[in-house]
Order: sequence, then C-alpha cells, then structure tokens
Amino acid sequence: MKICGIVAEYNPFHKGHAYQIETARKAGVTHVMAVMSGNFVQRGEPAMAEKHLRAKLALSSGADLVIELPLPYALSSAECFARGAVSLMQRSGCVDVISFGAENTRQELKPVLDALLSPEFDAVLQKELKKGDSFAAARTRAVAQMAGADAAALLTRPNNILAIEYQKAASKLGFAAEFLAVPRKGAAHDSQDGEEEFCSASLIRDRIGKGDLSAAEKGMPEGAFSGLSQAIAAGEAPASPERLENAVLAALRRRSIEELAQLPDISEGLENRFYGAIRQATSLEELYRMTQSKRYPQARVRRMVWQSFLGVTAQMQKTEPPYLRVLGMNRKGEEILRKIKEKGSLPVSPSLLRLAETSPEAKLFADLEAAAADQYVLGLPKVLPCGYDLTCPVVKG
Repeated sequence: MKICGIVAEYNPFHKGHAYQIETARKAGVTHVMAVMSGNFVQRGEPAMAEKHLRAKLALSSGADLVIELPLPYALSSAECFARGAVSLMQRSGCVDVISFGAENTRQELKPVLDALLSPEFDAVLQKELKKGDSFAAARTRAVAQMAGADAAALLTRPNNILAIEYQKAASKLGFAAEFLAVPRKGAAHDSQDGEEEFCSASLIRDRIGKGDLSAAEKGMPEGAFSGLSQAIAAGEAPASPERLENAVLAALRRRSIEELAQLPDISEGLENRFYGAIRQATSLEELYRMTQSKRYPQARVRRMVWQSFLGVTAQMQKTEPPYLRVLGMNRKGEEILRKIKEKGSLPVSPSLLRLAETSPEAKLFADLEAAAADQYVLGLPKVLPCGYDLTCPVVKG
C-alpha cells in the first residue's frame, strides 16, 4: 500500500484534478487521500457546492478518502493553508507521498524553498515589508535578494506558491514524505479560456453561476459532471455569496474594533480601516474596495470579511489540527482509514459530534464548523435547516 496525499478544494472537481490523481497512480501510488477544504475556500468565498457533494464528485473520479481541512486553515493565507493540510497528512500516520500541481519542476523551485527556509530570510523580509507593499511583493523582493530575480519570478505563479508552501510546511514539521510535482495541464489558473479541454475551475464556476453548464460538461470528468448537474437540477447547488450578502454585512456591523483585531489577517492597525469601511459599505464589493490597498490586496480583505462573519480568529489558526474528519470514502478509502486508526495520532471520525468530545480544541473546531455550515446552506438555491453538518452521513463511493 502506497498512499498519496493531495491538498485540494475541488471547487469543482475537474479534469486537471483527475489528471493529477492518474499521474500519481502511474507513479506507483495505490491509494489517494484528499485533504479538501470544507464549505469556504481560500480565495475568501463560499465553495460553489457543499463539501459532502464535492467529496462525492471526487470519489466518483479517482479519490479514495476525503478528509476535511478545518475552516481556520481553509480560509487562510497560503502558508497557513498548507501547514494545516500537511500537518493532517503527517498526523494521519499513513501518507507516503504528497502530490501537488506546479508550473515548474521541484528542482527549479528548490532555490526559492531554500531561501524561504534560510535563518536569514525573516530579517530580509521584515526590511522589505517596511516599504509598505503587500506581503507577496515584499516576499518576492526578499527572495530575489537571496536567490536571484529568476527564482523570485517563480513566486508569481499561483500553483508554484502552494507547491513551495507544502514543501516548506513538511520541512518545518519534520515530515519526511516524498513529493510528486505534477505540471499544470491546460488553461492557466483563473483562466477564462473556454476552448481548453482542461479549463480552469474559475471558468467552470463563472459559467455555472450564469446558468451555463457547457464548460462544466467539457472540463469535468463524466461522473463528476453527472453528479454536479443532478445536484444543480435538485437545487442543491450552486451556492451564491450574493444570497448571504446582507447576513454578512449585518454580522460585521455588530463587530467591535477589538473583535476585528483578533482576526488572522489583521495587523498594523488594519482593524481601524476595516471598521470604518464596514460602517460605510452597503455591499460586499464596496466593502472589499474600501478596505483594500497597495499593502492589503483584495484576496486578504475577502478572507478577513468571511473570517469575521464565521468567527475564525488568529488563535484558531495557530492551534494544531485537533482531529481528522472524514467526509467520504470508497473501499480503498476504508483501507486507508484502518491504517489511520492504527498509525495516526489524531481522533478520526465522520461525526463532528463524536470528534467534539475528544478535546476542548476539537469541540471549538467542531462547533465552528457546524455553525459555518448553518450559514453556508443559506446560500444554496434550496435552503437547509440548521444542524445539517451534524447529521449529514459520510459519503460512500
């Protein structure tokens, strides 16, 4: 048994994701465990389909076991996102290989990784941050100083950023897994090119939001497309941020400056600017525009908004993952699960109620997850009552 771990959002599962799994199997992997974001994703918005549905689509197209990446890590910076996911893989006790997409090879990315892991890097980064640019811009300049401009340029490519963060997280955690970098196939990240067979998830989401399933039919594996189109016909997808807009604005208007200061992406007095924007904005887009700046790009602001709405704090992101929550599995997934129970160092279960009983940290995370799901389902075409995440059965593939 050789188990591959993949960190994903599957928002939605498309042919590029299937290609990644297929490549891992050709490299000798026998079982695939996906660590997947739940109902909210890193870009700062609700996932287009509920997490159990997305787990079902993944199982239909190559994954064997789907583990949920807890909300504090899913709705976070690339560094925290990667650290939370890789920590779950490490503590599962069974992941042999970590596979990830990248625009460049591991060898080409190595100078960047070496720079980021250097003891001198933080001092160089802090000096660059004082110039007032965004974290990404300051980090790129810091890497350029230590590894050269060509190496730093690799950080402008989105898959490379996460590829480097997964390796960096494994190094810092002392997790000696193998790495399998899979070259991105087809359209670029966030591309709106509908001619590519391997079209982007962004294009698929955009077209589905407009009622057009043609990009999904072209860009998704047959089984995944069938499952998603049936869910859309039944009113189970897609989720819409617009349906939650007034709820989000209302919740933020109740937040004090002191509460905003506890958010993960708040620093340097940003809570004051954010608070002022909240008091003035009449839409989410207006709130994003009023808060963002050269220093604080919109992606960071979007996460702040949804972190505040859902109750994610900086302290939660500093907490180690307290459990492994199973969203779905097939027969091979059951084999992985047995190995986790034998070798792993975390409680594992499909049930948030059971996991909440294992530790105070687990209860905090489980309560947060269930409450976030209660808000998420308000954004679905067919709204669901509270408690869905506590009662939804594990998906069997």
